[in-house]
Amino acid sequence: MAKVKKGDFLKISFTLKVKGTNQVIETTSENVAKKSGIFDEKNSYGLRLMIVGNEEMYLHKLNEAVIGKEIGTKFKVSIPPEDTFGQRDPTKIKLLGRKELVAKNIIPEVGKQITWGNQNGVIRTMVGGRVRVDFNHPLVGQTIVYDIKINEKISGSKKKLEALMDYRLPGIDLSTFTIKDEKVKVSISIPEEIITKDPYIQFRKLRIASDINKNFPDCKEVVFIDSFTFKD
Repeated sequence: MAKVKKGDFLKISFTLKVKGTNQVIETTSENVAKKSGIFDEKNSYGLRLMIVGNEEMYLHKLNEAVIGKEIGTKFKVSIPPEDTFGQRDPTKIKLLGRKELVAKNIIPEVGKQITWGNQNGVIRTMVGGRVRVDFNHPLVGQTIVYDIKINEKISGSKKKLEALMDYRLPGIDLSTFTIKDEKVKVSISIPEEIITKDPYIQFRKLRIASDINKNFPDCKEVVFIDSFTFKD
């Protein structure tokens, strides 16, 4: 059986946990999400796209671990703090006044997550009118473990393009799109409902075009076609 190599399009399933506590951080399984108390009805569960070597999608260590594996393989990948969120930075632990928090409609409680400016933090302690807030990433200093399965390899340009569309527009009905691949040019017709209801559609188009440019070396042009239908 052929082994995974850099640039392959894969469909994977995984559960990501904190080593030691087994706290589930992320999963592609709806059942695991529900059992772990992290289920979110806004999320799309099921197999996830992985373009091997694309570190915008997954961490470098995970990409490295997948290379050379066979399709259908299940395995674990342990990733230390230095390859994720680093060690705790004491400069990111701040003392704030209780009054200034209350003035922003934040009622301080130990363990409460807050947003202050453009930072997210957790209240660690409260003494008198002083509140100690930790703005380090929640997983700082932690080793994370992927329990992963390589479910399938995606072959053929049409299926790869559909996978990219599904990745950038999660939950869409691909049957409502028309994708035409002429090798040097890819044309994508976007349904009116997506154009008019998705406020980020222009940004998503840019990302899709960038993905195609990186992964389809023969393609020199990406064309998006927006159609509008008017009633008589």
